[in-house]
Amino acid sequence: MPIPAAFVLIAFLPQTLPPLSFLGFRAGMPVTQAAAMIESTRGTLTCRPSTDPRIRECTGFIPERGVSRPLGVLISSVNDSAAIIVLSGTPSPELARTWIEDLTIDFGRPGYSAAPATQHTWQWVRRGRMLRVIVRNPGDTFEASVTLTHGPLLDGLGPAKRKKPD
Repeated sequence: MPIPAAFVLIAFLPQTLPPLSFLGFRAGMPVTQAAAMIESTRGTLTCRPSTDPRIRECTGFIPERGVSRPLGVLISSVNDSAAIIVLSGTPSPELARTWIEDLTIDFGRPGYSAAPATQHTWQWVRRGRMLRVIVRNPGDTFEASVTLTHGPLLDGLGPAKRKKPD
């Protein structure tokens, strides 16, 4: 039996996939929005300028259920948009597995790589943005980090303008 033409057309329609995100964070979001999310969970975020006036570095923490200590937060912003967001901490292996399973359901099968017995990496890439989960098991501890990166913001940065001598 031939495949109905409507099914063939559906296969060629562009898919609108959700933007890569983790715990509500997404690369490229305004830093003010990230700060409001963090503060709404009783976390903290402190930002300071860098030597390049276009860039600010923000650090803090966010409480997360299932994690004994809050997740560390690092945001590198370009013109007040989060170009890089890193969330890191010590979740249980079960919670880290749940994160990866949920991300796979939301964003599809990731690229995967493993270093001998100590590090596993899952990575999703979409429209110039990347979400990477790294799980490490060095000895008796279990560590995980989630990094969201906005490639176009970083690519558009270019070299800083240098001040000319007087």
